[in-house]
Amino acid sequence: MGGLVIDLYVGFLARWIILIWRGRRSRDWPAVAGLVTSAHFEKPGYGGDYVLLRYCFKVNDESFDGEIRKPYFNENYANAFARRHADRELKVRVNPEHSEQSFPELG
Repeated sequence: MGGLVIDLYVGFLARWIILIWRGRRSRDWPAVAGLVTSAHFEKPGYGGDYVLLRYCFKVNDESFDGEIRKPYFNENYANAFARRHADRELKVRVNPEHSEQSFPELG
């Protein structure tokens, strides 16, 4: 049981570190319009629970997709986040040198 608890905390922390790192790395990239294509809560059983948010955007008439995994301990908060972002327009920061690299502004 103790290993499972540690796994949840490590997974939660790792996902947050990745989100923070990706957000800081992308803060100077130009923003384009994007759209959330899906957002739902996932319980993988290891590494902690998260909301998987998928989005799409266009750069120079070329379509791209992206996704993030936002960690949550509480399923109610996770589902509220997913409902709030479902089918929502958002800004997406895009790497000007590699358009396939992006990060959404979740506000």
